[in-house]
Amino acid sequence: MIRLNKILNQHKLLLLSLSAIGIIAAPSQASAFTLVNRDSLTDTQFNDLLLTKEYTETFVAESRMGNNGSGGNGERELGINSPWLPNANGKLVGGDPVARGDRTWTSGTPVDFMLEYNGSVVDYTVDGKLLTTTAFTGAATDIFLRTFAQKNNGSTSNITSTLTNLVLNGKGVGKSLSSAGTGISSDVDYLQISNITSPFKLTGQSIFSWTGAAPQRSNLAYQIKVASGATSVPEPSTVAALVVASGIIVGAKRKKPSF
Repeated sequence: MIRLNKILNQHKLLLLSLSAIGIIAAPSQASAFTLVNRDSLTDTQFNDLLLTKEYTETFVAESRMGNNGSGGNGERELGINSPWLPNANGKLVGGDPVARGDRTWTSGTPVDFMLEYNGSVVDYTVDGKLLTTTAFTGAATDIFLRTFAQKNNGSTSNITSTLTNLVLNGKGVGKSLSSAGTGISSDVDYLQISNITSPFKLTGQSIFSWTGAAPQRSNLAYQIKVASGATSVPEPSTVAALVVASGIIVGAKRKKPSF
């Protein structure tokens, strides 16, 4: 009986300590997201992150010029795509649209977008047009935003892809992203938002700009790449809480039973 009471008392101490620091009393609050400097990241380097499995894509939402809403030829302007994943031959495969839509872009006009993911449903809304899918259930720890611009026509100039006014879960991201292409080179830019969890809601505005003939296909585009990191580091507060709790148990074990 004395032994049983001792064990019960130890369990009570553990529960009380965990409750006091908020581990059991309420669900843990998601920590604030962090921005990772990816100013110099290239597509090749990003693909290497996937090939080495440092990050694994969960899904990708995208907007692109396509054929600017004229239809036909299998082109699309909006999509929710399957992830790019490494195969046995060390190549990335995937990127197929599971939801798609059309729209007509106007140069220089801001377009509202919203991406929501709750762990089982993806909703991607562009200027009021909703794409949705339940094809993905993977983890979400990071968002890689990508803009791309490349001149593809001799009569096209001043081509830019911009993401601005970004807000994640009601908090401003505090940084915009923009790529400017030329006739001889492309421009790609990345911004990584780390330390996120699902559900999440990302909103913002995209701006496609050009002078002359409209660009085509993916020569003007942006992607929202939702991914999970290979490792998840516990928050310092959680580690401290576990240390405190374990210390309480050790202290309780060292006490001699009272008769």
